[in-house]
Amino acid sequence: MSNEPAEVADDDVQRLAQTARSAVWALRRFGEKEAGLSRLPHSEIEVLRAVEEQPGCTVSDVARVLNLQSSNVSTTVRHLVDRGLLEKRSDPSDGRSFRLHQTPVAERNNQKIDEMWADGIRSLLMGMDPEDAAKLVEAAPLLARLGSMPTN
Repeated sequence: MSNEPAEVADDDVQRLAQTARSAVWALRRFGEKEAGLSRLPHSEIEVLRAVEEQPGCTVSDVARVLNLQSSNVSTTVRHLVDRGLLEKRSDPSDGRSFRLHQTPVAERNNQKIDEMWADGIRSLLMGMDPEDAAKLVEAAPLLARLGSMPTN
């Protein structure tokens, strides 16, 4: 196996980028819609996702991860707390600050979304040519690498 970077044509890179972007936008709302949760604004979904990935994070942590202003994240967190999807817990090491956690309602919603995605993907794969379906499944680790792009 060579350690040299792959030579990829600019047109191929552009096509992959556009395809990935389209897939992300289509898939982003699929689970929420199918689970009956599509009423949440995109900003709230992003904050929920960040808290799911890093339970016990602070507003500043979320702002840094999402590259947003802390004041905007604070407003979004307030809405999510009001909706019963996030809870603020006092930081045991600093009583002046708090940590963010998903509520059981948000955890159930995430589970519903995961189930809807699995059902949708299963249906898609079952409707595909078996060889194409196998290629798509085999490509999962490569697709996961797209998600590891630096955010800063």
